[in-house]
Amino acid sequence: MAAFFTRRPAISATALGVLVALHLLAVANITFWGKAWEGFASGTGLATFGVATFAVFIGVMVGLSFRFIAKPVYIFAILVAAGASYFTDTFGTVINANMIENVLATNSGETGEFLTASFFVHMLVFGILPSLLVMWVQVIYGPFRSRLLTNAAVFVVMLLVAGGLIFSHLGEVRAAMRRDFNAMMEVLNPAGPVSAAIRVAAQMIENRNAMREPYGRDARKGEWIARAKKPVVTVIVVGESARAMNFSLNGYARNTNPDLAKLGVLNFSNVTSCGTETSISLRCMFSGFQRGDFSKDKAIARESLMDVYKHAGIDVHWWDNDGGSKGVADGVKYVSYMMRTDPDLCQSGTCQDDIFLGDLDTLIGAATGPTVVVLHQRGSHGPAYYLRYPDTFRPFQPDCRLYQMNDCSSEEIVNAYDNTIAYTDRFLARVIGLLDKHHDKASGVMFFVSDHGESLGENGVFMHGAPYASAPREQTHVPLIAWTSSDYDAASSFDRACAARLSASPFSHDNVYHTLLGMMDIRTSVYRPELDIFGKCRVPAVN
Repeated sequence: MAAFFTRRPAISATALGVLVALHLLAVANITFWGKAWEGFASGTGLATFGVATFAVFIGVMVGLSFRFIAKPVYIFAILVAAGASYFTDTFGTVINANMIENVLATNSGETGEFLTASFFVHMLVFGILPSLLVMWVQVIYGPFRSRLLTNAAVFVVMLLVAGGLIFSHLGEVRAAMRRDFNAMMEVLNPAGPVSAAIRVAAQMIENRNAMREPYGRDARKGEWIARAKKPVVTVIVVGESARAMNFSLNGYARNTNPDLAKLGVLNFSNVTSCGTETSISLRCMFSGFQRGDFSKDKAIARESLMDVYKHAGIDVHWWDNDGGSKGVADGVKYVSYMMRTDPDLCQSGTCQDDIFLGDLDTLIGAATGPTVVVLHQRGSHGPAYYLRYPDTFRPFQPDCRLYQMNDCSSEEIVNAYDNTIAYTDRFLARVIGLLDKHHDKASGVMFFVSDHGESLGENGVFMHGAPYASAPREQTHVPLIAWTSSDYDAASSFDRACAARLSASPFSHDNVYHTLLGMMDIRTSVYRPELDIFGKCRVPAVN
């Protein structure tokens, strides 16, 4: 054993840098090469681009091959690339800045859902063992001045080689870039995840002491809600990963919405999300920015819909079961339900959404004025769909009962996902039931919209988070459902028949902000009636 550690093979620093570059590109970038294959029109163009990419990797790895620097950098690159490639190759998940922000907001229970046996095997084979090999070999660096000259020469030559190759096929490279270059580069490991992490860190530092710009400070209650005999209580349910095409209300063959179908809800079947991950969609729909103008920086720097409600004197609450409000609820009453310990509703560090119902019953019954409560659902978040609903509630079987989703059949995955939609159906019906239960004390409204959809293996893609420009319809087509009590309809002069006629009209998250202002009769200069889904269905219509 002692001989194993003392008789280490020797290798030059340059050779080790080349081998690490080869390992990263050959093992940790399967998805990258797949996208490159799709992007280039000819094999010659793809080969040229591949050699140019390899030259850049060699230049960077050899350029960093200094004593005390090379091994830590190589091991870091290998481990990051191995971890990122597992999620990219297995689920089609892009480890970009938005995904990293979502990961930072996860709790231990959700993190555990991703740390499966296959993940650890992947990390062992493609991350830990290569890292141990890098640690074990004896690296010959030579004198510092010689090393510096060699590294600089290799770096410059490799960049010139890469530049020359790209220039020789510039037309085809430009065509590939126009097709989907950003999506391709985001999955280049470890460059994509590392640059994304740097952007997230820089943004966190920049926003650490940022002051939010006042917005909608002129908000006030409109006439009908101010004089209503009973307080209006609006429950806004923000879904998680619910895709519209699996709702039977939208024509799905399976009956995933048996309860809502009986309640006369208003269902909108043609709604598009602002993003494909929570950190984008949640901020976007509550920011007042339309998707074309939206950016996270803009949203962070401005007060949200929750603040506008507060300015108008509405009692505002945000209850969260899914990783936080992303700053949307910073100025209002906030409660996290993620780490509750209810023995019936919480397991493996996460809770099912019925955890909200007891407190919601109390809140509605105690309301003394106009009230808004947002319930941020756990909903249909993968990969462990089976944890989102009770063991006793499994209408579609056999369902995937594993964290390791790729060990289940397509049928089992879809069954588990459809169970989450059926559970959401039951949950929303129970929310409506609580509003109806207190009809003598409050006029109730329920408004449900999902943050984004979900892929279930179509074209080899699972879950969500695809770049929006190339995102499949499964990740951007979301459900939107509303229910209003008869008392609310009478008080607000709401024409339900008019609203029902809009069920197939195209809407998006752009409409959510202004629709929710209109439903609570908030008068403010930031309200845009043309974006209010129900703006033309009040008598008289809001101008």
